[in-house]
Amino acid sequence: MAFTAQDYMGLVKLLDEHPEWKAELRRLLLTEELLSLPETVRQLSRSIEQLTKAQQSSEERLRRLEETVEKLAEAQRRTEERIGRLEETVEKLAEAQRRTEERIGRLEETVEKLAEAQRRTE
Repeated sequence: MAFTAQDYMGLVKLLDEHPEWKAELRRLLLTEELLSLPETVRQLSRSIEQLTKAQQSSEERLRRLEETVEKLAEAQRRTEERIGRLEETVEKLAEAQRRTEERIGRLEETVEKLAEAQRRTE
């Protein structure tokens, strides 16, 4: 026996009149996988929402880390500049120390010569 358009329309009318029959018809026509799709979609939706929140949190943490790294890089640049200035100052002090040692050496020679001259005149 063939299922006609009139039979189909009759079935549709019956289902409209008895909505509780729709669930039973679905159970008979659809596989378990298809019947479980609504719950699967709800679970996926919850998972996507959780992942979205986690991603937003990760992006905020990354933004804060980028700010911190930028501050550290700036502090490093300032430290390197200060070290450069200190190196120049130390070099100048070392040069001044060398000149002072040379002058002291010359003064020692002069004092030695004067002491020698003093001894000769006594």
